[in-house]
Amino acid sequence: MPGKYDKAFFLALAEKIAQKDTQVRIATLSDELTISQVVKFFERQGRSFSKTMIQNYLRVGILPPPKDKRYYTRNHLILLALIDDLKSVYSLEEIKGVLSPIIRDPATFEDDLIETPFIYDSYLEMRKNAFNQWKKSLPALVDRILELVESGNRLPGSQEKERATLSLATLTVMAQTIAMKEMVAELVSHKEAD
Repeated sequence: MPGKYDKAFFLALAEKIAQKDTQVRIATLSDELTISQVVKFFERQGRSFSKTMIQNYLRVGILPPPKDKRYYTRNHLILLALIDDLKSVYSLEEIKGVLSPIIRDPATFEDDLIETPFIYDSYLEMRKNAFNQWKKSLPALVDRILELVESGNRLPGSQEKERATLSLATLTVMAQTIAMKEMVAELVSHKEAD
């Protein structure tokens, strides 16, 4: 008899995540916003930014300085949205390591190898594709987790099996995240060696 955390549960959860729209809507904005306006803009988008965070990104060198030392442009907002997504998993130094080869001069957007809107659009597309590939592998992954739980000899009751299933599924996703994070570290170090 299937438990609470069966294949249907995990597939429904994956579908819920796939339906989330995290893209920042920038098209209608004025091209010059003060830092306070940037913070308010992201609040309306459901993202949490502070002036201190933005100033830290400037200090670290992953965000070019504002235009005329005061105004943030669409490119700043796009880059902030990308940084916000990436920082949920990666450190600012790792993000800088990924972006620095394509952002030639961190003081401007003008000489970037790849334009900022294209970077963000490509990221969103690759993120969606990666998630869809992962979602395709999910049924076999869930089958394996359920097999492992069933083979555990200390799980007599269904409640214990449910907890074990959830824990093993969580550990599996964490292991995949760690593997991908290690791959990013290798790629960044390879870029730095060139």
